[in-house]
Amino acid sequence: MHITVINKNIKIMKHYDVVIVGAGPAGLRCAELIKETSLSVLLLEKNPVIGPKVCAGGITKKSLELMDIPDQLIEYEIKASMIRSPKYFHEGELPEPAVFMIDRQQFGQWQATKLKNSNIEIKTGSLVTDIQNNKLTVNRQEEFSFKYLVGADGANSIVRRYLKLPVKRKLVTLQYKIPGLYPERVELILNSGFFQSGYAWVFPHKDYFSVGCGVDPGFFPVQKLKKGFEIWLKQNNFDLSKAKYESFPISYDCRGFAFGNIFLAGEAAGLASGLTGEGIYQALVSGEEIARMIMDKDYVSIPMKKIIKYNKIQLRILQLFRIAGPFRDMLYNLLIKLFRSWQFNKKIIKGYS
Repeated sequence: MHITVINKNIKIMKHYDVVIVGAGPAGLRCAELIKETSLSVLLLEKNPVIGPKVCAGGITKKSLELMDIPDQLIEYEIKASMIRSPKYFHEGELPEPAVFMIDRQQFGQWQATKLKNSNIEIKTGSLVTDIQNNKLTVNRQEEFSFKYLVGADGANSIVRRYLKLPVKRKLVTLQYKIPGLYPERVELILNSGFFQSGYAWVFPHKDYFSVGCGVDPGFFPVQKLKKGFEIWLKQNNFDLSKAKYESFPISYDCRGFAFGNIFLAGEAAGLASGLTGEGIYQALVSGEEIARMIMDKDYVSIPMKKIIKYNKIQLRILQLFRIAGPFRDMLYNLLIKLFRSWQFNKKIIKGYS
Protein backbone atom coordinates (compact mmCIF):
# COMPACT_ATOMS: atom_id res chain seq x y z
CA MET A 1 0.00 0.00 0.00
CA HIS A 2 1.31 3.49 -0.93
CA ILE A 3 0.77 6.15 1.67
CA THR A 4 1.13 9.87 0.84
CA VAL A 5 2.24 12.02 3.75
CA ILE A 6 1.41 15.75 3.58
CA ASN A 7 3.73 17.99 5.56
CA LYS A 8 1.56 20.82 6.84
CA ASN A 9 4.65 22.89 7.72
CA ILE A 10 5.65 23.32 4.08
CA LYS A 11 4.81 26.82 2.85
CA ILE A 12 3.75 27.40 -0.74
CA MET A 13 5.32 30.61 -2.00
CA LYS A 14 2.96 32.68 -4.16
CA HIS A 15 4.43 34.48 -7.16
CA TYR A 16 3.46 37.93 -8.47
CA ASP A 17 4.61 39.84 -11.50
CA VAL A 18 4.80 43.03 -9.42
CA VAL A 19 5.05 43.50 -5.67
CA ILE A 20 4.61 47.07 -4.41
CA VAL A 21 5.74 47.79 -0.87
CA GLY A 22 3.87 50.74 0.61
CA ALA A 23 0.32 51.98 -0.07
CA GLY A 24 1.03 55.69 0.08
CA PRO A 25 0.52 58.09 -2.85
CA ALA A 26 3.37 56.53 -4.88
CA GLY A 27 2.43 52.89 -4.35
CA LEU A 28 -1.29 53.48 -4.94
CA ARG A 29 -0.63 55.50 -8.08
CA CYS A 30 1.69 52.81 -9.43
CA ALA A 31 -0.92 50.12 -8.79
CA GLU A 32 -3.65 52.24 -10.37
CA LEU A 33 -1.84 52.38 -13.71
CA ILE A 34 -0.88 48.71 -13.72
CA LYS A 35 -4.40 47.52 -12.89
CA GLU A 36 -5.47 47.71 -16.55
CA THR A 37 -2.86 45.10 -17.55
CA SER A 38 -2.77 41.33 -17.16
CA LEU A 39 0.09 41.57 -14.66
CA SER A 40 -0.50 40.06 -11.23
CA VAL A 41 0.11 42.70 -8.55
CA LEU A 42 0.46 42.52 -4.77
CA LEU A 43 0.30 45.79 -2.82
CA LEU A 44 1.61 45.55 0.75
CA GLU A 45 0.87 48.11 3.46
CA LYS A 46 2.38 47.75 6.94
CA ASN A 47 -0.37 49.75 8.67
CA PRO A 48 -3.80 48.24 9.33
CA VAL A 49 -5.50 51.07 7.40
CA ILE A 50 -4.50 52.76 4.14
CA GLY A 51 -4.12 56.52 4.25
CA PRO A 52 -2.97 57.85 7.64
CA LYS A 53 0.31 59.75 7.37
CA VAL A 54 1.94 62.31 9.62
CA CYS A 55 2.20 65.23 7.24
CA ALA A 56 1.48 68.98 7.03
CA GLY A 57 -1.19 68.10 4.45
CA GLY A 58 -0.56 70.50 1.59
CA ILE A 59 -0.50 69.63 -2.10
CA THR A 60 0.30 71.83 -5.07
CA LYS A 61 -1.56 72.63 -8.26
CA LYS A 62 0.75 70.20 -10.07
CA SER A 63 -0.78 67.29 -8.16
CA LEU A 64 -4.31 68.37 -9.06
CA GLU A 65 -3.32 68.51 -12.72
CA LEU A 66 -1.89 65.00 -12.44
CA MET A 67 -4.96 63.46 -10.80
CA ASP A 68 -8.62 64.42 -10.91
CA ILE A 69 -8.92 64.87 -7.15
CA PRO A 70 -12.59 65.40 -6.17
CA ASP A 71 -13.59 68.72 -4.61
CA GLN A 72 -14.80 67.09 -1.39
CA LEU A 73 -11.21 66.08 -0.56
CA ILE A 74 -10.01 69.69 -0.66
CA GLU A 75 -10.35 71.39 2.73
CA TYR A 76 -9.06 74.79 1.61
CA GLU A 77 -7.84 76.35 -1.62
CA ILE A 78 -5.07 78.67 -0.49
CA LYS A 79 -4.41 81.92 -2.31
CA ALA A 80 -3.04 83.96 0.59
CA SER A 81 0.43 83.59 2.08
CA MET A 82 2.64 85.23 4.67
CA ILE A 83 6.43 84.90 4.71
CA ARG A 84 8.40 86.21 7.67
CA SER A 85 12.11 86.76 8.27
CA PRO A 86 13.69 88.19 11.46
CA LYS A 87 13.30 91.74 10.13
CA TYR A 88 10.58 91.76 7.46
CA PHE A 89 7.36 90.08 6.44
CA HIS A 90 5.39 89.87 3.22
CA GLU A 91 1.68 89.19 2.80
CA GLY A 92 0.36 88.38 -0.64
CA GLU A 93 -2.62 86.93 -2.44
CA LEU A 94 -2.51 85.19 -5.79
CA PRO A 95 -5.20 85.39 -8.46
CA GLU A 96 -5.65 81.61 -8.18
CA PRO A 97 -4.86 78.97 -5.53
CA ALA A 98 -1.30 77.64 -5.33
CA VAL A 99 -1.65 75.26 -2.37
CA PHE A 100 -4.54 72.94 -1.50
CA MET A 101 -5.08 71.50 1.96
CA ILE A 102 -6.14 67.86 2.23
CA ASP A 103 -6.65 65.20 4.87
CA ARG A 104 -4.06 62.51 4.13
CA GLN A 105 -6.21 59.61 5.34
CA GLN A 106 -9.13 60.63 3.13
CA PHE A 107 -6.76 61.14 0.20
CA GLY A 108 -5.27 57.66 0.65
CA GLN A 109 -8.69 56.05 0.99
CA TRP A 110 -9.84 57.78 -2.20
CA GLN A 111 -6.78 56.49 -4.06
CA ALA A 112 -7.47 52.99 -2.75
CA THR A 113 -11.05 53.03 -4.11
CA LYS A 114 -9.58 53.29 -7.60
CA LEU A 115 -8.22 49.76 -7.17
CA LYS A 116 -11.56 48.12 -6.43
CA ASN A 117 -12.68 45.34 -8.79
CA SER A 118 -9.20 45.10 -10.31
CA ASN A 119 -6.40 42.56 -10.44
CA ILE A 120 -4.60 44.31 -7.54
CA GLU A 121 -4.38 42.24 -4.36
CA ILE A 122 -4.01 44.46 -1.29
CA LYS A 123 -2.70 43.22 2.05
CA THR A 124 -2.75 45.63 5.00
CA GLY A 125 -1.01 44.94 8.29
CA SER A 126 1.78 43.45 6.20
CA LEU A 127 5.27 44.50 7.23
CA VAL A 128 8.09 43.38 4.94
CA THR A 129 10.73 41.89 7.22
CA ASP A 130 13.21 40.46 4.71
CA ILE A 131 14.11 40.69 1.02
CA GLN A 132 16.45 38.39 -0.90
CA ASN A 133 16.83 36.82 -4.35
CA ASN A 134 13.56 38.04 -5.91
CA LYS A 135 11.48 37.10 -2.90
CA LEU A 136 10.38 38.81 0.27
CA THR A 137 9.03 37.83 3.67
CA VAL A 138 6.04 39.51 5.28
CA ASN A 139 5.53 39.56 9.07
CA ARG A 140 8.39 37.04 9.37
CA GLN A 141 6.22 34.20 8.04
CA GLU A 142 4.63 34.67 4.58
CA GLU A 143 6.88 34.57 1.54
CA PHE A 144 6.21 35.98 -1.94
CA SER A 145 8.34 35.95 -5.06
CA PHE A 146 8.29 38.66 -7.68
CA LYS A 147 9.44 39.63 -11.14
CA TYR A 148 9.44 43.36 -10.32
CA LEU A 149 9.65 45.02 -6.92
CA VAL A 150 8.59 48.61 -6.21
CA GLY A 151 9.74 50.22 -2.98
CA ALA A 152 7.21 52.93 -2.13
CA ASP A 153 7.71 52.52 1.59
CA GLY A 154 8.80 55.97 2.67
CA ALA A 155 11.87 57.54 4.21
CA ASN A 156 12.84 54.38 6.13
CA SER A 157 12.42 52.06 3.14
CA ILE A 158 13.43 48.43 3.61
CA VAL A 159 13.66 48.11 -0.17
CA ARG A 160 16.21 50.91 -0.24
CA ARG A 161 18.17 49.24 2.56
CA TYR A 162 18.18 46.00 0.55
CA LEU A 163 19.73 47.94 -2.34
CA LYS A 164 22.40 49.19 0.10
CA LEU A 165 21.63 52.84 -0.56
CA PRO A 166 22.25 54.87 2.62
CA VAL A 167 20.14 57.92 3.42
CA LYS A 168 22.49 60.79 4.21
CA ARG A 169 20.07 63.64 3.53
CA LYS A 170 16.97 63.63 5.68
CA LEU A 171 14.86 66.33 7.30
CA VAL A 172 13.47 65.84 10.78
CA THR A 173 10.20 67.69 11.22
CA LEU A 174 8.33 68.59 14.40
CA GLN A 175 4.66 69.50 14.32
CA TYR A 176 1.76 70.40 16.58
CA LYS A 177 -1.82 69.91 15.40
CA ILE A 178 -3.81 72.54 17.27
CA PRO A 179 -7.64 72.31 17.39
CA GLY A 180 -9.48 75.34 16.06
CA LEU A 181 -9.70 77.62 13.06
CA TYR A 182 -6.91 79.66 11.48
CA PRO A 183 -6.91 82.21 8.65
CA GLU A 184 -6.97 80.57 5.22
CA ARG A 185 -3.37 81.24 4.37
CA VAL A 186 -0.02 79.47 4.41
CA GLU A 187 2.64 80.98 6.64
CA LEU A 188 6.38 80.37 6.31
CA ILE A 189 8.87 81.58 8.90
CA LEU A 190 12.57 81.96 8.07
CA ASN A 191 14.66 82.53 11.18
CA SER A 192 18.22 81.26 11.45
CA GLY A 193 18.34 81.50 15.22
CA PHE A 194 15.42 79.12 15.68
CA PHE A 195 15.47 76.93 12.56
CA GLN A 196 18.94 77.36 11.00
CA SER A 197 18.60 76.63 7.24
CA GLY A 198 15.15 75.12 7.78
CA TYR A 199 11.87 76.94 8.36
CA ALA A 200 8.62 76.86 10.30
CA TRP A 201 5.11 76.76 8.86
CA VAL A 202 1.48 77.25 9.74
CA PHE A 203 -1.06 75.35 7.58
CA PRO A 204 -4.85 75.65 8.12
CA HIS A 205 -7.13 72.61 8.05
CA LYS A 206 -10.84 72.06 8.54
CA ASP A 207 -10.85 71.34 12.27
CA TYR A 208 -7.30 72.23 13.23
CA PHE A 209 -4.15 73.95 12.03
CA SER A 210 -0.64 72.53 11.94
CA VAL A 211 2.36 74.46 13.23
CA GLY A 212 5.67 72.82 12.50
CA CYS A 213 9.32 73.16 11.60
CA GLY A 214 12.02 71.05 10.03
CA VAL A 215 15.75 70.89 9.33
CA ASP A 216 18.42 68.35 8.44
CA PRO A 217 19.86 67.05 11.75
CA GLY A 218 23.22 66.66 10.04
CA PHE A 219 23.48 70.46 10.10
CA PHE A 220 21.42 71.39 13.15
CA PRO A 221 20.85 69.11 16.19
CA VAL A 222 17.24 68.02 16.74
CA GLN A 223 17.33 68.96 20.41
CA LYS A 224 18.43 72.48 19.51
CA LEU A 225 15.67 72.68 16.90
CA LYS A 226 13.06 71.51 19.39
CA LYS A 227 14.22 74.00 22.03
CA GLY A 228 14.13 76.88 19.56
CA PHE A 229 10.73 75.77 18.27
CA GLU A 230 9.25 75.76 21.78
CA ILE A 231 10.59 79.28 22.41
CA TRP A 232 9.19 80.51 19.10
CA LEU A 233 5.78 78.95 19.81
CA LYS A 234 5.62 80.67 23.20
CA GLN A 235 6.69 84.02 21.73
CA ASN A 236 3.86 83.76 19.19
CA ASN A 237 1.23 82.76 21.79
CA PHE A 238 0.24 79.36 20.37
CA ASP A 239 -1.92 77.44 22.84
CA LEU A 240 -0.60 73.87 22.96
CA SER A 241 -2.77 72.67 25.86
CA LYS A 242 -4.92 70.51 23.54
CA ALA A 243 -2.43 70.09 20.71
CA LYS A 244 -1.17 66.79 19.34
CA TYR A 245 2.60 66.55 18.93
CA GLU A 246 4.04 64.66 15.95
CA SER A 247 7.42 64.12 14.35
CA PHE A 248 8.25 62.66 10.95
CA PRO A 249 11.27 62.29 8.64
CA ILE A 250 11.50 63.47 5.03
CA SER A 251 14.12 61.86 2.78
CA TYR A 252 15.61 64.02 0.03
CA ASP A 253 18.67 61.86 -0.76
CA CYS A 254 18.02 60.72 -4.33
CA ARG A 255 20.49 58.15 -5.67
CA GLY A 256 18.38 56.88 -8.54
CA PHE A 257 15.04 55.14 -8.84
CA ALA A 258 15.55 52.24 -11.28
CA PHE A 259 17.83 49.32 -10.37
CA GLY A 260 17.22 46.42 -12.76
CA ASN A 261 13.95 44.83 -11.73
CA ILE A 262 13.74 46.89 -8.53
CA PHE A 263 12.40 50.46 -8.38
CA LEU A 264 12.17 53.14 -5.69
CA ALA A 265 9.33 55.68 -5.63
CA GLY A 266 8.58 58.81 -3.64
CA GLU A 267 10.52 59.25 -0.42
CA ALA A 268 12.00 55.75 -0.70
CA ALA A 269 13.89 57.17 -3.69
CA GLY A 270 14.64 60.39 -1.79
CA LEU A 271 12.57 62.45 -4.21
CA ALA A 272 11.13 64.93 -1.69
CA SER A 273 12.46 68.48 -1.69
CA GLY A 274 15.03 69.25 0.96
CA LEU A 275 14.22 72.95 0.64
CA THR A 276 10.41 72.96 0.94
CA GLY A 277 9.63 69.43 2.15
CA GLU A 278 7.24 68.97 -0.80
CA GLY A 279 6.85 65.29 -1.62
CA ILE A 280 3.33 64.26 -2.67
CA TYR A 281 3.74 65.41 -6.27
CA GLN A 282 7.06 63.61 -6.64
CA ALA A 283 5.51 60.48 -5.13
CA LEU A 284 2.59 60.50 -7.57
CA VAL A 285 4.78 61.09 -10.63
CA SER A 286 7.36 58.47 -9.66
CA GLY A 287 4.67 55.86 -9.00
CA GLU A 288 3.10 56.62 -12.36
CA GLU A 289 6.39 56.57 -14.27
CA ILE A 290 7.61 53.34 -12.67
CA ALA A 291 4.36 51.68 -13.72
CA ARG A 292 5.00 52.78 -17.29
CA MET A 293 8.55 51.42 -17.15
CA ILE A 294 7.29 48.06 -15.93
CA MET A 295 4.65 47.91 -18.65
CA ASP A 296 7.07 48.97 -21.39
CA LYS A 297 10.75 48.06 -20.98
CA ASP A 298 11.75 50.62 -23.65
CA TYR A 299 9.95 53.50 -21.96
CA VAL A 300 12.14 56.51 -21.08
CA SER A 301 10.74 58.76 -18.35
CA ILE A 302 11.07 62.47 -19.16
CA PRO A 303 8.95 63.54 -16.11
CA MET A 304 11.40 61.81 -13.76
CA LYS A 305 14.32 63.68 -15.33
CA LYS A 306 12.45 66.94 -14.75
CA ILE A 307 11.75 66.12 -11.10
CA ILE A 308 15.37 65.21 -10.41
CA LYS A 309 16.52 68.43 -12.09
CA TYR A 310 13.97 70.47 -10.08
CA ASN A 311 15.16 68.91 -6.82
CA LYS A 312 18.82 69.58 -7.67
CA ILE A 313 18.05 73.27 -8.18
CA GLN A 314 16.31 73.41 -4.80
CA LEU A 315 19.24 71.57 -3.20
CA ARG A 316 21.64 74.25 -4.49
CA ILE A 317 19.48 76.96 -2.90
CA LEU A 318 19.42 75.01 0.36
CA GLN A 319 23.20 74.64 0.28
CA LEU A 320 23.51 78.40 -0.20
CA PHE A 321 21.44 78.99 2.95
CA ARG A 322 23.64 76.52 4.86
CA ILE A 323 27.00 77.98 3.91
CA ALA A 324 25.74 81.53 4.56
CA GLY A 325 26.29 80.98 8.28
CA PRO A 326 26.03 84.29 10.19
CA PHE A 327 24.82 86.00 7.00
CA ARG A 328 21.85 83.66 6.61
CA ASP A 329 19.30 86.01 8.15
CA MET A 330 20.51 88.74 5.80
CA LEU A 331 19.68 86.40 2.92
CA TYR A 332 16.26 85.71 4.43
CA ASN A 333 15.60 89.45 4.75
CA LEU A 334 16.65 89.98 1.13
CA LEU A 335 14.37 87.14 0.05
CA ILE A 336 11.37 88.83 1.70
CA LYS A 337 12.18 92.05 -0.15
CA LEU A 338 12.32 90.13 -3.43
CA PHE A 339 8.94 88.55 -2.70
CA ARG A 340 7.49 92.05 -2.68
CA SER A 341 8.30 92.16 -6.39
CA TRP A 342 5.34 90.74 -8.30
CA GLN A 343 7.59 89.40 -11.08
CA PHE A 344 9.79 87.49 -8.62
CA ASN A 345 6.79 86.27 -6.65
CA LYS A 346 5.05 85.02 -9.77
CA LYS A 347 8.16 83.15 -10.97
CA ILE A 348 8.68 81.39 -7.63
CA ILE A 349 5.03 80.39 -7.30
CA LYS A 350 4.95 79.12 -10.88
CA GLY A 351 8.00 76.93 -10.29
CA TYR A 352 6.59 75.56 -7.03
CA SER A 353 2.95 75.02 -7.96
